[in-house]
Amino acid sequence: MTSELIQGTGPVVDAELLTDDEYLAAKRQRLAEARPVVPTWLSNREQRINAATWAVQFAWHRIRFHSLRAPVYVLRLATASPRGAARALTNWGRWAFDAESRPLRTASLQALDADTYLRLCGQRHERVRLRLLLSAVGAMAGGGGLAVMDTLWRTGWLLIAPTAVLGLGLLGRRADNPIATAAVLSQETTRLTPDVVMRAFAAAGLAKETNQISFAQPIQRDGRGWLAIVDLPFGKTFIQAASKREALASGLNVNAVTVFLDPDVVSARRVRLWVSDIDVFAQKPVVSPLEKAERFDFWQPIPFGVDARDRLVTLPLIWSSLLVGAIPRMGKTFSARIPAAAAALDPHVRLYIFNGKGDAAWRPFERIAHVYGSGVRDEVVGLLVSSLRELVADMNARFERMAALPTDVCPDAKLTPALARNRRLNMPLTMLAMDEVQRYLEHPEHGDEILALLTDLAKVGPAAGIMLVLATQKPDSKVIPDSLRGQLGTRFAMRVMTWQASETILGAGTYAAGMDASKFLSRHKGVGILLGADDGDLAERGGQTVRTHLLGGEALDAVCARGRALREAEKTLTGMASGEVPVTNAPVRVLDDLASVFGPGEDKAWSDTLLTRLAERNPSAYDGWSPSQLAVALKPYGVAPSQVWATNEDGKSANKRGYLRAAIFEALAARVNR
Repeated sequence: MTSELIQGTGPVVDAELLTDDEYLAAKRQRLAEARPVVPTWLSNREQRINAATWAVQFAWHRIRFHSLRAPVYVLRLATASPRGAARALTNWGRWAFDAESRPLRTASLQALDADTYLRLCGQRHERVRLRLLLSAVGAMAGGGGLAVMDTLWRTGWLLIAPTAVLGLGLLGRRADNPIATAAVLSQETTRLTPDVVMRAFAAAGLAKETNQISFAQPIQRDGRGWLAIVDLPFGKTFIQAASKREALASGLNVNAVTVFLDPDVVSARRVRLWVSDIDVFAQKPVVSPLEKAERFDFWQPIPFGVDARDRLVTLPLIWSSLLVGAIPRMGKTFSARIPAAAAALDPHVRLYIFNGKGDAAWRPFERIAHVYGSGVRDEVVGLLVSSLRELVADMNARFERMAALPTDVCPDAKLTPALARNRRLNMPLTMLAMDEVQRYLEHPEHGDEILALLTDLAKVGPAAGIMLVLATQKPDSKVIPDSLRGQLGTRFAMRVMTWQASETILGAGTYAAGMDASKFLSRHKGVGILLGADDGDLAERGGQTVRTHLLGGEALDAVCARGRALREAEKTLTGMASGEVPVTNAPVRVLDDLASVFGPGEDKAWSDTLLTRLAERNPSAYDGWSPSQLAVALKPYGVAPSQVWATNEDGKSANKRGYLRAAIFEALAARVNR
């Protein structure tokens, strides 16, 4: 039996080797790649309206523009008519007296070729005689026609004379001084043509005269702009084209903020070039659909904003964490609040909110948050450290519980919606949102421990259903080192001052790939580059410019009110929102607590032994601590672990990591003397 070969974007597949489901999926994929029979601009009502509107506006603009300048054009033509008359007379003289054959006669004369010269002269005489005769006949016919017209229509001269003047003016116009002024005064009325696109790609160094681009389909209107699907020369890639966006804009003679390039699933050298009529990101923001939503399933992608062509952009946060970076007053807080608002509308999500700025921007979440802290006061920082310790301990406990579950209940060792909503297991989806996170990371005493705990959560927390949303106006590699930043799978960079700051948020190599958040303008509030979202479309694009949805203060307050009502109805309101008073263990007590657990005459002890004693004495503070966590907590005081030779309760001696009692008391004395 002859097997069928299925070919799509990947390798050729033998249909006999596929299951029925895989075969149908491959068929559907191939059909999805087929071009639509009816163009989108024709089949879609909105596209038809946009295309017709643009055509009418373009024609009406040209009519009004040239009609207003018509008197100037007439004056220019009249001024050029004497030159046109001279050119007409000169051209007639050259034709009538056979000037084009003069070089041949001159050449034969110089070569002393008498026969050729005489033959050419004879031919010239015949041509001149015939052409003069034709000219005379034409002149008499024209004169007779004018006489007849003058007899029948006395005022005909009023039409003939201006027409003759204008005709001579057209003939006499100069190439460097056109009669008509270009009607295109704005990009909105610019038509994208193949010649313009080819010129732009050549100017950007992406094509040559001998190796040009080609078009996969004709250029067409698409929404509020033009769409050109371009196949680059072989060997050129989309990444190279994306890095030349500004050069392409120059070649197209438009502003760079209106040029957008997307890859195509069919070929690595195919580029989807969309040129907008206007600066789409300076328009009025779109209101978030969360504003009217009664509830939201956080397992679904979050409606985050729209792209340049007003298509919805979603942000999946399950199994990932988000870093938002921008300079002040560019919409960073508004953007970071969108995923938190989505979490608020899911009664099965537990929220930890910390606002490093200390303003009221996050206050609506206070009514639903398990833990809420605002500012950088000592008690707030203590609450944050306690919360982070609690989350790390919860994360480790979740993995232990999931490891004990059957694989059919907990596939891939990850949290599932059923597990997250099982109250007996106590593993709800959890979001930790921190605005101005740099203020906590720069804390002189507790910054190192906060960094270590956040890094631990970012590394493996998402697999246990614990996601981070960190926002900062200081995207500095020293403030947020790569040990933490590199673990945040989703990045959103709004306007920053330099391309280096953009790369700090988005990652190394993004600037070379054409992603530079420093190119945004001050009017582009809430606009940024979204990178790394675990969504198929975004993964294929690499990075996407997004105008985030608007969710103002009043709307957010209403969202959180609905979120509280949902939690009260489902009995999932917990923590501070339910009236519980959090137990805060200030991390500064770790030295005092350690000093108190050394036994009489004991001058050294292992880290494991000390942690066991600490957990027995104060389980709410130290239960679940690891030796590395203890090391991080002691680092600000200059206390580092060392190798300790000691004997355990069974009488066995070993050399393990631990602490010297003298080092602890020296740190206590230094703290008192500060």
